[in-house]
Amino acid sequence: MSRSIIAKRYGKALFEAAREQNALDRTAQDWQLVTDVWTRHPELREWAVHPRVTSGEKKEVYDKLFGDLSDLTRNLLRLIAERNREDAIEAIGSEYQALVHEAKGVAEAEVITSHPLTKAGEKELIAVFQKIIGKTLVITNRVEPDILGGAVVRVGDRLYDGSLVNKLKRFRKEMTASRIG
Repeated sequence: MSRSIIAKRYGKALFEAAREQNALDRTAQDWQLVTDVWTRHPELREWAVHPRVTSGEKKEVYDKLFGDLSDLTRNLLRLIAERNREDAIEAIGSEYQALVHEAKGVAEAEVITSHPLTKAGEKELIAVFQKIIGKTLVITNRVEPDILGGAVVRVGDRLYDGSLVNKLKRFRKEMTASRIG
């Protein structure tokens, strides 16, 4: 079974269980910690996916590492260990977070700018795009000097390109077209 299918199933099951227990935020925090540990410690990932490591050994290590987390999170980690699904941990966390955001009417946006956004610029951008999409917006700012100025905003599968480099390309295209006609 593909990692994305596994992530969708496990993420949805985690979401539904957390919603039943009124623990969406706590579970989101737990999984953020799990995925942070998972990404920062490649040696843990390599160990966990090694064929000679038993599910019992994995459960023991996960219980020690994540003993302070909720029963819901620890139980899912035990299930992941039993079924050797460690390669999907990050994707499960992403799927869970997407479901939580959807339930709360929150959208994630990636904002690419030539320089880091100021707090005022971030607030203004959030206000504009919240009106457009009708959801609360959480943004991640990525700096790419190549866009020269302006911003490129990706919300879900929508892309809003207000970069200076894109405006210059459109201007060049218009100028070329006007010379031909």
